[in-house]
Amino acid sequence: MSSTKHAPIFNAPDAVKWIAGATFLAHLGRIYLLPGDASISLMVDLAFVPGRYSIEFISTYGLSWPTFASPLTHMLVHGDFTHLLVNVLLLLAFGSAVGRRMAARPMLVFYILCGFAGALTFWIFNLGLLAPVIGASGAVAGAVGAVCRLSFMPNDPSNPMPFSSRNTAATFVIVWLVLNFFFGMLPAEAFGASGGGIAWETHLGGFVFGFLAISWFDGRGLKPNTFEIRPPTLT
Repeated sequence: MSSTKHAPIFNAPDAVKWIAGATFLAHLGRIYLLPGDASISLMVDLAFVPGRYSIEFISTYGLSWPTFASPLTHMLVHGDFTHLLVNVLLLLAFGSAVGRRMAARPMLVFYILCGFAGALTFWIFNLGLLAPVIGASGAVAGAVGAVCRLSFMPNDPSNPMPFSSRNTAATFVIVWLVLNFFFGMLPAEAFGASGGGIAWETHLGGFVFGFLAISWFDGRGLKPNTFEIRPPTLT
């Protein structure tokens, strides 16, 4: 008689599921299939390191595959399971809302470009820095920015946004930016001896790109069943 309503975070578009699955598999594979030293070495190779692009570094060590691949691969590397879980849950929450506005391929491209924008922003603020940047936070922040932008547009009942009003979205943007700057200014020790600081520049770059670029990718409310596999309705 009644149909079940599936929460958006679990009824994610296919592209979001693929991204989340690839992110999980990359972390589990590196942690459990490689010995400790090899796992750490691979993490550094996959990480985005601004110093790799300095003239001094290139003249000394030359170009290598991480130079070209790390703007993409750093999104698949996470320091620990908590770091991974936070990013994946945020992706499911905000990325699903974005993914319902477009087909799978544009969503994948949008996500990757948000990650690129985050890495580029970090590079601009940290020229020559040799500290590695890891995690999908920049790409996920792009989805957050896109949701905020879409929340300022006329509401589409078939593709509702997490924010119920423009005022709520505006408040979230302010709080999100303030918190990112605040936590970004804290020393690395504030996050534990084995952890690193928060790369607020990456979050900022991804967020701004997602906020601005979503209009180029937005399918303006494609019906969910045109691009995702939906569970059957129970009666």
